[in-house]
Amino acid sequence: MSKADDKPTIPELDLVESKREFIETFFKRGAEFTEELMHENEKLRFRVVQLEEERRALVSASTATDKPNTGALRELVSRIEQLESDREKLLSRFSGVERENHEFSGRYHDIERENNNLANLYVASFQLHSTLDLRELTQIILEILLNFVGAKTFAIQLVDEDHGKLRTLATEGVDRARVPEAPAAEGRIGEVIKTGGTYIDGERLRARADLERPVIIVPLKIRDKVVGVVIIWDLLSQKTALADVDYELFNLLAAHAASALQGAWLAAELKGRAPHLWAAADQV
Repeated sequence: MSKADDKPTIPELDLVESKREFIETFFKRGAEFTEELMHENEKLRFRVVQLEEERRALVSASTATDKPNTGALRELVSRIEQLESDREKLLSRFSGVERENHEFSGRYHDIERENNNLANLYVASFQLHSTLDLRELTQIILEILLNFVGAKTFAIQLVDEDHGKLRTLATEGVDRARVPEAPAAEGRIGEVIKTGGTYIDGERLRARADLERPVIIVPLKIRDKVVGVVIIWDLLSQKTALADVDYELFNLLAAHAASALQGAWLAAELKGRAPHLWAAADQV
């Protein structure tokens, strides 16, 4: 039996579906409120049309009679004036509601964007702490980077303190054998490991992957100690810029991914597996 045949099956992950369920659960009322506003708008439109039709009918009735009764004519004129007054009030109210609709629409889109960002952060955080299976957790981190950040070519590397170098845990978009496992104290990655700060080359966000020039380097920390890095060489074509939520996701990964991996590794070690954390890469 080949090594690949020995690998247990990883449950299929669907972060997008998890996010959809979260949004539907917590933000459904906002969508319902917007629909109510739109429905009220439509009712006002319909009532204005009705009043316009009534006014036209009364004007036609007043002119259709050759010799209208003075009292009846006076009543028709009074009715027309009342309809005109009602129509003007409705038009004024309609204009006000329409302005509010535009304002609410803008606010709704802002809130929807914030809700989407919050859902990304919530689902990512929840998934990072949802399992102690090392392979599954590694796959979750890859899915977060791919689906939420929009990374295309990237790797997760851990610091091998015994040999002073980086060891590759998992990759996406590039063969693991091609990823440089450089000394942990050298180059741009070495600076990130030393300082604990995320590195972003803003001028190369849309550049093609160059394994010698990372676009983004995110430290993976346990407290203040950097134990690994996420290295991104290029982004998906539709990802033209980084948003605020991307920086929040980088902070979330920096703070939580390493501790989650450490916990999963300890759980695997208790079962007599994975003597080194990066050994999970052979199973991903």
